[in-house]
Amino acid sequence: MWGAVLKMRALENDPDIRDAPFSLQEKLTIQQVRFVGARLRDLVDRYESASREERLRPIYWAEWSVFMNAAHSCGFVCRDEGEDMGDPKKTPVLEFMRKLVNNLELVESLCLRDLRRILHYAMRSERWGDGGAGTGGGTVWALITSRLGNAIARRLGA
Repeated sequence: MWGAVLKMRALENDPDIRDAPFSLQEKLTIQQVRFVGARLRDLVDRYESASREERLRPIYWAEWSVFMNAAHSCGFVCRDEGEDMGDPKKTPVLEFMRKLVNNLELVESLCLRDLRRILHYAMRSERWGDGGAGTGGGTVWALITSRLGNAIARRLGA
């Protein structure tokens, strides 16, 4: 009998559980990419259909939490990623995002690494910058309220 022989232990302590977030160097499966894209699409759709009053507290939306969890668990938040786009000029991600908002056609040419950098930045900024605000730290909110969130979701296959 398995139940009599095995002791209960927390799954968090299982040796097959990762101790750290993904590395930007690790490849993702297309299922991970599409899943995050679909969760971003759900969040953008929720924003677009939300009433004015509902938009005051998006961090309480189920779609908000699901998207945040998807980005973390599917390798879009990386332990080795910084605040630049990895180019020789060290372009800050926020500056890069602003350029994309002004020219959404560029999103269609972004590689997965750049998309991961953008979402990594948004997730980290959200985590450390919310200050208790009902709309979060502002980066994810800016992403979904601009056309950039929709464009990234589409690029990710959603």
